[in-house]
Order: sequence, then C-alpha cells, then structure tokens
Amino acid sequence: MSAPLAGLRVLDMGWVMVGPVSGRYLADLGADVVKLESARRVDPLRTLGPFKDGKPGLERSISYHNLNAGKRSITVDLKDPRGREAILRLVDWADVVIESFSPGVLETLQLDYPRLAARNPRIIMVSTSLLGQTGPHARGTAGVGTMGAAMSGASLLLGWPGHAPCGTYGPWTDSVAPRFIVPSVLAALHRRRSTGEGCHIDVAQAEAGIQFLSPAWYQYAANGTVPQRRGHAGSPLKAPEGIFRCAGQDRWIAIDASAGGAWRRFRTTVGGGLLDGAFDTLIGRLRGREALERMIGQWTAPQDAAAVEQLLQAAGVPAHVVSSASDLAADPDLTEGHYRRIDDPVVGEAVIEGPRFRLARTPTCETRRGPRIGEHTQAVLRDICGYDDAAIAAMQEAGILR
Repeated sequence: MSAPLAGLRVLDMGWVMVGPVSGRYLADLGADVVKLESARRVDPLRTLGPFKDGKPGLERSISYHNLNAGKRSITVDLKDPRGREAILRLVDWADVVIESFSPGVLETLQLDYPRLAARNPRIIMVSTSLLGQTGPHARGTAGVGTMGAAMSGASLLLGWPGHAPCGTYGPWTDSVAPRFIVPSVLAALHRRRSTGEGCHIDVAQAEAGIQFLSPAWYQYAANGTVPQRRGHAGSPLKAPEGIFRCAGQDRWIAIDASAGGAWRRFRTTVGGGLLDGAFDTLIGRLRGREALERMIGQWTAPQDAAAVEQLLQAAGVPAHVVSSASDLAADPDLTEGHYRRIDDPVVGEAVIEGPRFRLARTPTCETRRGPRIGEHTQAVLRDICGYDDAAIAAMQEAGILR
C-alpha cells in the first residue's frame, strides 16, 4: 500500500523553518519534495546548530536534517532568466509550491501566484510571511520567528510581574505556522479533486500565533483587560495547578488537580494540610492558593520527580515530570517510534525526528537524511525539467546552478 500523498509533487522555496517544516510534513506523507536552495545565499538553517560532534559546517547541521528530511535539493539562480525558466518548468511539474520570501519579492522575479497559475491552473501555492501578503504593514516588515512571537502577543505574557518579558523559547511562530499550513494544503488538494482548480494560500505567521493565544485576546475583547505576566504556571482560575520542585538538580513536576475528582484523589494521596476543610471548594483553594501551593511544594521537594509522577498517575491525578532533553532522549514511547536514525556521508550516523503521526491503514515513508546543497540539481533538471546534458553544462558554466 502506498503512502497517503504518494505521487504528490512539491516545490519548496521556503527557508529557515516555516516553509521547510511544512514541506517536511508533506514528505513524511509520501510527497516528492524538491527544495530550492542557493550556495551563494545559504539557507540560514544550515548555519545553525547543533552540529554533529560540535564541528560547524554547512552540511553538518542536525537541525537542517531534521526539518528537511526526505527532500531533494537543487541550486538555481532565480534572478537569471534561464534560472527562472528552470523554476517555471518545475512549476509545470508541481502540485504545490511553498514560498516564504518577503512579500513582493516573487512579483519582482515574475514568479508570483497569478503568473504561476496562468501557466499551471492546478497549482496550489502557499505564501507565508510574518504578516501575510496584504495589510498596512505586510510589506517592508522584516523579522524572524522571535518577532512573530512578539507580534502575536506571546512574548509579553511570559515572565514575572515587574520584570522585562522573557519571551518564548526560540522562534515560536516558526513552529506554530506549519500546523496551519499543512491542513490548508490538504484542504486545497481535496477541493482541487472536485473543481480542478488550484488556489493561493496566504498564511501570516503572527496571526497563526494569535490563534494559540485566543483566551488572552478574549479577555481584552470581552472586558478590556490586558493579561499580564504572572510568573506562575497554570490558570489563575484553577487550583492546585502548577509546577513544583522535586529532589535533584533542576527537577520539577507539573500537577493539575483542580477538578473535583482529581482534587479528592490528590488530597487523599498527599494528606496533611490538604485535608483541611478550607480547601474543599475551588473558591476556597483559590483564596488559599499561596498556602496550598506551599504545602504541595513541601511534599514534592524531597521526592524524586518520576516517583511522584508514577504515584499520582496511579491515583488518577494528572501529573508529569517537567522533561529535560535527556528525559526526552530516554523516553520509551519516543525511542520506540519517534526518533529515527539517519546515515549521512558528511556527518555519519545521527538521530532526527520521524513522522509526528501514525496512520492505521497507510504507511508513512522511511525517514531519510536531509539533502546536501544542490545534491540533486542535475537529476532534477534532466528528469523533471527536460534539459539535456549540454544545456545543464551550459547553465553550470554560466554560474546559474549555484
């Protein structure tokens, strides 16, 4: 049985994270994804670590392999008319085009959606940028995912009252936006089966981030209240819910025992001051939150985090160790299927993530390494674009394939 998207052809003109992650999802589902790169203006992801064995190099980034696993890579100069023609031939071949250029760049290159659709009416094109393709600030606004987190409002909410916002870990919207892009592509493919028509999908990364912050926005929309940094994990309307220190260096447990049944089981398990009648109701627990959390912290502090998790889970109380990277590396559920080993000619053996899903009736593809810069240029130009060896050699000599 073939993979779900076997036969789907994707031209990935994205770089760094949002576009490549979206292409990676489609590759995991069986699509043939050709990634456009440049040896002159290298994808910044290739310069970001971690690097295998701590040795930097454009072909040694494990992050690049993780986000571009299973793709083919070509290098073509889009500014040269002959390079542009090669890309147009790929557009003729493709079902989906993903691009993350700044708004207006593809128009300058004459590779914008109206021109591509005139050539291939079935093409589905995804454009993704910080603020989308339209609006008063869409063009001319520079930035990366950390700016997207700030624009969406996420950065302001993380930290402690009276201190500067600490922001999200890394370029947050770079991880959020692909979760909107891929379902949109699948919906467009479904529509195309009945209409025969492609479409243009415009995904604003900051707006995708706002979707994950809807409760904060609703507070302002409904009551004019601007949510503030609390320096506290969990909801202000739930107790107990939070993160508590355990024994060992930087070891913590996350607990949510606010709901009635979970609270009864939790207080029975912990005992002591939690049995006080003042904590029988949620209102009582909210009013006494400080004392309640202090007692819980005193109970968890001398104990091993994993042991607390096992004890509470056995009692039916939601709880989990706050995982470190070493915890995730040893997690039996993840090692059983999430992590995959690749073998690369440059870095040797390495571990990256496999597909983030399992399908009951159709297989996912074997996880392959990411491509080297321009590794498949000649094969793609010959087999897909229809160039003969002499034409490819001429383009190479002219510096177009770099």
